[in-house]
This record gives sequence, C-alpha cells and structure tokens, in this order.
Amino acid sequence: MRSSRNALFALVLAACGNDAAPENASTCTTSTLTYQNFGAPFVLDWCRGCHSSALPDGMRQSAPLGVDFDDLDHLRAWSAEIETRVTGDQPSMPPAAGPSPEERAMLAEWIRCGAP
Repeated sequence: MRSSRNALFALVLAACGNDAAPENASTCTTSTLTYQNFGAPFVLDWCRGCHSSALPDGMRQSAPLGVDFDDLDHLRAWSAEIETRVTGDQPSMPPAAGPSPEERAMLAEWIRCGAP
C-alpha cells in the first residue's frame, strides 16, 4: 500500500514538473518513517505545547488559533507550512532551540513522503 501511494506521489510530482521526484521516490520507497514511529512523537515533543486545540489562546505562546496539530489530518493540512518553518533555510519553529538538524531532516523526509 505505502509503495503504491509513494509511486503515485512521485508521478504527481513529476507531472507537475518537480525535478526532485525521482530522488524523492527513491527515498520514500526506503523510508521507514511513519506517523506512529516518527510524526506523532516529533509533534508531541516539539509542536503541541503551542499548537493544540486543547490550549486556550493565552497558553499558545502566540501560535495562531486554528493552527493545531492534534492528529495526522491536521499535520497533513499544514505540512507545507510545517516543512518551511521547521526545515527551511532559516527555520523559525520551534521558536526556542528545537530539534537537531538530523531530526529536522527526518521531518522533511516524512513530509515529502506523504506523511504516512
């Protein structure tokens, strides 16, 4: 199931003119990162202290209301923004310290592989 979804993802990227599709497809076929073994623990450790619908406005450390990472569907909906802010050239999230460069690279891989 995962490999067919990853193959479809690579085809969509290629059709959109994304030159990274072949490299991505190769990485995604061998990636072992899932929501259970990576996504959920990463978000719990680094994101949900501010990005949770259970937090009232005054306890969100300026995280906008509605930008919540409560489950996989929420993460997928915000995945492009998460990738940019956490793994981009100038990461801005989390605002104080944060994950190691290796963890950030794993997050980028997990997102680029469709956040399985």
